[in-house]
Amino acid sequence: MDSPPPTKLDYHVDMFKLQSQATCLSLFKVLHYGVFQGSNPKDVEKGKEVHLLVDESRRKLNSRQGKLNRSCSLVLHSAGHLLDLCMQKVGLGHLEPGKGYHFPDGPFVEYKGVVPQAELLVKQKELEAEANELISKGGKVYADILPYEEASLLCGGTLPDYIPKGSTPRVLRLGENPGCPCGGTHVSDISDIISMKITQMRTKKGMTKVFYTIAS
Repeated sequence: MDSPPPTKLDYHVDMFKLQSQATCLSLFKVLHYGVFQGSNPKDVEKGKEVHLLVDESRRKLNSRQGKLNRSCSLVLHSAGHLLDLCMQKVGLGHLEPGKGYHFPDGPFVEYKGVVPQAELLVKQKELEAEANELISKGGKVYADILPYEEASLLCGGTLPDYIPKGSTPRVLRLGENPGCPCGGTHVSDISDIISMKITQMRTKKGMTKVFYTIAS
């Protein structure tokens, strides 16, 4: 049996095409906030096709106000992935990436595990140096939807538990480095980040939080 075609949202091509149909085919949750009209939310079953209508005036307002922020956020998002890679390269690969915030008002990545207080400043400097070295070298950024087994190999041999076996996750890779599952938007080349500064690194309650900024 042939696999169904991937979901395509028309407004990814034309941002002002406000009506679109989508069927969820993969593991990732797509959250649409709004109101139901003509049906009870409890009656909507998994796999059922639904019709989505975007608020035109709000969409245009967000588009005007958010263009600059979106551009900045996709670079910050990519920088967050670069930070994950640098954590491995400076000997902190045993810390598990957790929550991340990739927006201009204080981007950070939080990791499960601790760094000794005496090493925090040293590791902060090492991370910044490693990040900027990778940025200066550059490297193509790849994002591909792959079979589970192939995705697992590109991500170091394992995938997070929340990704079901047999699914087709989207894998992001920075250059020829190991990848990770991600459905977000990223830069085309590592060098597009331009520069990165690690502004703070702190450990508290079994977690390590790394704050960073990028070139404006």
